[in-house]
Amino acid sequence: MTMDQAGAVEGHVAVGELIGAPGGWSLVPNPPVAGEALRVRSVRRETFRATGDQVSCARRVTEETLLDHPAAEIAVLLVSELSSNSVRYSGSSFFTLAIVRTFAEDLHIKVMDEGNNGLPRLLRDDQGAESGRGMRLVDVLAKQWGITRRRGDGMAVWFDVDEKLPETWVDLLLVGES
Repeated sequence: MTMDQAGAVEGHVAVGELIGAPGGWSLVPNPPVAGEALRVRSVRRETFRATGDQVSCARRVTEETLLDHPAAEIAVLLVSELSSNSVRYSGSSFFTLAIVRTFAEDLHIKVMDEGNNGLPRLLRDDQGAESGRGMRLVDVLAKQWGITRRRGDGMAVWFDVDEKLPETWVDLLLVGES
């Protein structure tokens, strides 16, 4: 099964099929034993040139893919941050966005690139800084996140969100309404 074929799959998808995808990326965090099925609703994978204007394209793909998902706004924000980081710091000529949505409405999203220039860092919260908050947002708003680096394949920064809005996000929404 190719990734393009995987994008149209609904129901059970064998992990081994996803692991065998082009580029060697597993789209499932901490995959269960090979052959065990996951309840994947949809998979979308898009590759972009690593230029600043393509970050908005990645946001748009995320918005379109998750239009009816309760945590779509969080996902769009985090995709924007990770895509921007990839363009700005990775030294890659491209980045790839992969969005996996389960029937339980969990989301697993990866931004992958060639990973030429080191690993992303979670910086200390500096209120006066004009940049450096992207990974802090990922850390606060994602259910979990991580970095996968494979020699020769590049690097992926991934995060998981579910249909329940984190308290931090709810607090941010309430502040905006005051």
